[in-house]
Amino acid sequence: MANSEILGIGNLKASFDKAKADTPRLARRAVVAGGRVLKDEAKAIARANGSVRTGVMVENIAIKRESKAGPGIEQYHLGVRHGRDQSKKVRKAGNRKLAVNADGRIKSVRDNDPFYWRWVELGHKTVSRRSNTKRGKRSIRQRRAQSSGWVNGKPFIGPALERKKTEAIAAMGQAVAKEVDKLGRK
Repeated sequence: MANSEILGIGNLKASFDKAKADTPRLARRAVVAGGRVLKDEAKAIARANGSVRTGVMVENIAIKRESKAGPGIEQYHLGVRHGRDQSKKVRKAGNRKLAVNADGRIKSVRDNDPFYWRWVELGHKTVSRRSNTKRGKRSIRQRRAQSSGWVNGKPFIGPALERKKTEAIAAMGQAVAKEVDKLGRK
């Protein structure tokens, strides 16, 4: 009988262990690469839709890592930063003003906060402004009940996914290949 001996099993096992340790980083880089493709397309669609009055909404289209995703899961969201979700840098860049709320309370308002992005993306109902009637002011509930108009949305996130999903998957594959090459060189 012939005896066969396999050499290098220890090195192979060490390489697999090293690759296993770098898996989260590899997954993050792959998902971010695909997200960048979708983010760029969403910005292009938003500009083409005519949603660039001030440019704030387009500037705040971003991908954000989900911190509460389960173990072994890399999850990112494509959306528009707004409100408290904006980074400190973005919040400091905008001018703060004090404004009076509908309730009469004073609140701080930033001019670079695209709070309205969902209305642009999904559309919204038109509600008449406050009006004084003989019996007093109509409540918001009454005004909403009487509204009949609807403004159609100008979606930019959904169409970006539909148009560029194959390019996003290809970018993810390229990122994985690049990371695997880096691991192979180490």
